[in-house]
Amino acid sequence: MFKNSFRLPFRLLGIPVYLDVTFLIILPLLAWLIGAQMPELLQLMVEFELLPDDPELLAPVVEGWTPYLLGLAAAVGLFVSVVIHELGHAMTGRVYGVETERITLWLLGGMAHFKEMPKQKGAEAVVAIAGPITSFVLGAIFFAVLGFVPLEAIGVFVVIYYLAIMNILLAVFNMIPALPLDGGRVLRSLLHLRMSRLRATQISAAISRALAIALGLFGLLSFNLFLILIAFFIYMAVTAEARYALFTEAMSKFKVSSLMSRPVVTVPPQMQLGQVLEKMMAEARLAYPVKAEDGEIVGQVTLEQVQLSEPSVPAGQVMEEAPEVIEMDTDASELFERMIRDDQHRLLVVDADGYVVGIITKTDMMRALQIASTGPSGAERR
Repeated sequence: MFKNSFRLPFRLLGIPVYLDVTFLIILPLLAWLIGAQMPELLQLMVEFELLPDDPELLAPVVEGWTPYLLGLAAAVGLFVSVVIHELGHAMTGRVYGVETERITLWLLGGMAHFKEMPKQKGAEAVVAIAGPITSFVLGAIFFAVLGFVPLEAIGVFVVIYYLAIMNILLAVFNMIPALPLDGGRVLRSLLHLRMSRLRATQISAAISRALAIALGLFGLLSFNLFLILIAFFIYMAVTAEARYALFTEAMSKFKVSSLMSRPVVTVPPQMQLGQVLEKMMAEARLAYPVKAEDGEIVGQVTLEQVQLSEPSVPAGQVMEEAPEVIEMDTDASELFERMIRDDQHRLLVVDADGYVVGIITKTDMMRALQIASTGPSGAERR
């Protein structure tokens, strides 16, 4: 998910912000929808006596391109509110020592990507609920600002009112107890106080699937495509979340040392890529660490690099950064999290003194998952 996204040229509180390509689709669509619904929004505000029933005052807001320009302003303001919502999560995560890698805006809103969730019991609930609280506070601020906006600036008044309402709704919606929404994470965290994380995830996932199906059926009956999309996203995301929890639990039965390959087969920087390719074919490998004369791993050369370069080019000239390292006594569950989160294909394994003693690939990890799913036998345990 979010592979087709680009980074904005700034950071917010030290966190990079990305826009997924789907955001570029939903932003103009949302602006158009808000603009098209401007007469209904004005009528609602009149009924709640927020605006006087004065056609001359209201007419400029629904004439020409004005409603769509206001719709664009409201749509941009809504996504800015979503970013602030995600910053609420990120800042609370920092209290627990958890860093946020990025915030991504996409089709259905925003998402903060944490390097890991806090390990302390109950901490996930605190981090999760920080987002809805932030949206509630933001909505209250917008309502307060309404009192200072003159009716002559009716376009500004309408946009601020819309943002106030939407922030309150955003907070309420996110508290639905369905993963991966904030309410689902609060539910799982509270369940985790009384049971294992895996069991808490399984119960939360079952509830989330039921809610997703109900939401999808309601969307079908009401012909609401947006609700159907949300229901589909919840169902697919919670399925992935439950599988991730199951795999993490399975990998906790192993140590990295029991999964790694040894010795580490390397190539020197001066070896020509033609020779590297022959070695790959003979040994059925897709990459080799590059080892300098002093014994240091200085990079790695992959099959893709070999295929894109001339056979006479030395490996050291096209090599990429060396694989990251992981200690041999680390639980394999952490290995699984790192490989999935950072899309790492291989890691170098080091001992307590920092010496490279092995290498582990995604293939090794998947083999361990297959072994773990068949029962307790078949691999070295902790």
